[in-house]
Amino acid sequence: MSEATDIVPVFDLGNVLVFVDDDLFFRRLEERCRSEVDVRSLFGRHYEELRVDRGGDFEALHPILAAEAGLTMTPAELRLAWNDIFTVNPPMLEVVRDSPSPRVMLSNTNRPHIEWLRERTPEVFALFDRCVFSYEVAARKPDAPIYRHVESLTGLAPERHLLIDDILGNIEGARVAGWRGIQFRGVADCRHRLSALVSGE
Repeated sequence: MSEATDIVPVFDLGNVLVFVDDDLFFRRLEERCRSEVDVRSLFGRHYEELRVDRGGDFEALHPILAAEAGLTMTPAELRLAWNDIFTVNPPMLEVVRDSPSPRVMLSNTNRPHIEWLRERTPEVFALFDRCVFSYEVAARKPDAPIYRHVESLTGLAPERHLLIDDILGNIEGARVAGWRGIQFRGVADCRHRLSALVSGE
């Protein structure tokens, strides 16, 4: 991929750069809660109410789950179960390395996940000039403010930015904001489409 390009590649984190096994977390959680409780629904509702991915306190989930689901995990066990669900996608890191700079990581995520990943996968974060996380800016994809925040950091016009994300809704939100977008459907497809855009084909 050429370095002489007008495109700023903006990469999603989860299920693009690292694989995320949400099912593993919920299996662990269900094993330590009352069997009659719909743990996924309960967790999801309180996660949203607490705005954990927009700066809310993840730790506040523990007493809620203990009271409403009979959770027997300690706070440390809950945090470990929540975080230990990631696997790096090495071929995609090669795509990032081959892409033009500056590069931006843009993720809807929460503080525990990023602290965990920064400690265990520093090679992922080292590839990027900027990292923007929803919990730090109190905004998330596909809403316009988070795209505008990225633009404020790069100092570049919307059309210079290209979002690579596995979620179509986030791509659509980026396009509404004036960006370009590639929905991630695998490493080979992403490399081919990104190369074509960078080279102007």
